[in-house]
Amino acid sequence: MGGCVGRASVILAVILLTGCSSLLPSERAETQSPFADYLDAEGRFAQAIPGRTTRPELFSLGFDPLIQGNGRMLSFIDIRLMFVQPNIPLAYLPDGLVQCLEAKDRCIGYAFEFSKSDSQRVGNFWADIFNFRKKREIQGWAFRAVFVLVDDRLVHKVSSGEPNIRRYEVKRNPLGPVQGAGEFFSDQLK
Repeated sequence: MGGCVGRASVILAVILLTGCSSLLPSERAETQSPFADYLDAEGRFAQAIPGRTTRPELFSLGFDPLIQGNGRMLSFIDIRLMFVQPNIPLAYLPDGLVQCLEAKDRCIGYAFEFSKSDSQRVGNFWADIFNFRKKREIQGWAFRAVFVLVDDRLVHKVSSGEPNIRRYEVKRNPLGPVQGAGEFFSDQLK
């Protein structure tokens, strides 16, 4: 009987030691978008042509703040605050932005930000669970776009983003599980 308990203990220890890394937590964060990835968003952005693309055509490309979501609607004042800097003459602005500022209430804008990231904890299970060292790998993409329209016709667009996010974070706590105890107890006394 003692031999069976010993073997069961060994088998249990082997299972615990080999499968521990899969027990680390993971996260996925996504700002919902109609785009599969960064290149898809960039490709649709390229299809919007200033001077030609209308508001319904822009919406059909996936840049619709009402249906697709995750977009901000901008007034011409918002656009002015976003693009016009103090001590820089308006002549330096692209023609579409000048046209917007002159049109005032007939000018609107849309600002979008889409992103997707996957975060995996990696490393030693025991160091992580006892709070000595936490390692995290983050992968994903982020795409931002601003569209400016006058009388429902696109006059200016600009984009930026991160097509290939690759980050590695390490958090070390030399005291392990005791490291945050002081903060925990001080929060409890409040």
